[in-house]
Amino acid sequence: MADLALKQKVFTTELTSDSLTILAANSLRAVSVYNTTATAGTVRGTLQVGSTASTAISIAQNESYNISSIDASVLDGITITAPAGCTLNITGLG
Repeated sequence: MADLALKQKVFTTELTSDSLTILAANSLRAVSVYNTTATAGTVRGTLQVGSTASTAISIAQNESYNISSIDASVLDGITITAPAGCTLNITGLG
């Protein structure tokens, strides 16, 4: 089987009882988070729109959350949290 040249690099991790912050320096253009456990995880941005600050979005068991940038932009300021007892499968495209 021949290796195919990929134009996108892929990041994968299983996050358990920890948090991960995605910054522009990570060069990720898209992230998918899938919760495998009964304990909910969260995703939170840092951008404020007018007077409304970002708040955490809960991801329940067997739910996923996807976010992607537009054009050649990269994602910045996203914190993914798997509290105690939670495992989140994370995939990112660079």
